[in-house]
Amino acid sequence: MHGRLKVRSPEEQQELVRKEKEKKLHSFQKAWGHLVDQRAKGNLSSELLVPTESLLTNVSDLYSLWNYRREILLNDLASCDEDGKKDAICHYELCFTESCLLRDPKSYSTWHHRRWTLLQMVHPDWQKELGLCDQALRMDERNFHCWGYRRFVVEKGSVPLDSELAFSTKLIKENFSNYSSWHYRTTLLPLLFPQAIPEAQIQEELKLVLNAVFTDPNDQSAWFYSQFLVDQIRKADYTEVMRKLVENVKELWEEEPENAWVLHAYVKLLLTNRDLLDTVGKEFIMDGIKMDGIKMDGKEFVSIAVGKLSAQDPLRSGYYHSLKSQI
Repeated sequence: MHGRLKVRSPEEQQELVRKEKEKKLHSFQKAWGHLVDQRAKGNLSSELLVPTESLLTNVSDLYSLWNYRREILLNDLASCDEDGKKDAICHYELCFTESCLLRDPKSYSTWHHRRWTLLQMVHPDWQKELGLCDQALRMDERNFHCWGYRRFVVEKGSVPLDSELAFSTKLIKENFSNYSSWHYRTTLLPLLFPQAIPEAQIQEELKLVLNAVFTDPNDQSAWFYSQFLVDQIRKADYTEVMRKLVENVKELWEEEPENAWVLHAYVKLLLTNRDLLDTVGKEFIMDGIKMDGIKMDGKEFVSIAVGKLSAQDPLRSGYYHSLKSQI
């Protein structure tokens, strides 16, 4: 009827979508074929940056195309006789890669090209790159591409490591489940303290961990980090620090006796500190350990605890059996 819009059937709509996809695919294949042909001919004209940008804008993981783009850029940079012109070319690349990352923040090829671009610059702005990392991590705090890029920026830009540690602390306090921030600390602390992490710093780390696990005992991020801390405490032989850690985990286990993460951490600590297994009656064992209302020594406790863990998590029963063999 006149004046009424024709409503397409689902089949007609699907056909329109199919034709549109075919049209885009044909256009892509034509542009891609042209660029492959030009690269084979050794054409390094800067005019080809435009079609490479057009394709990469839509499909940012075409690493061969990024490689071709770098070949063209190297040719352009080699002909520049002024530092300002080189940096201007590179600045455009930074803007381009940033727009690509906003669409696909986990593109290996785009992050790699951005690294390469910065290394070509005479005066790279490393602080600006840290800002880009902050922005990307606000979008996805576990974007490991961005974390790797941040480590690159910190190294090349001589960014103070203590400021990075503070950055990690800030993210953890905002979200205890930020596994990537916990992991980042395991890379920063050995760089800050190559010989041994000072006891005062270990104490601060333990406060952070204990605050996290007492807040949410089921969150695995802090528990994984605690294993790193235990290794550092053992290496430095901080006996009193270890004693307090055992006391705190024991206290948490008494509050959460059925929590597998807490029980596993307690078992690992007992196995790490052999004297707890061999001797009952020390002050920090509280004259023996109680499980299900029965007093027992450390070895008995670990044996029963491992059985409970294996029952709760049968897929890892082999691992728990290996713990039992350490008694």
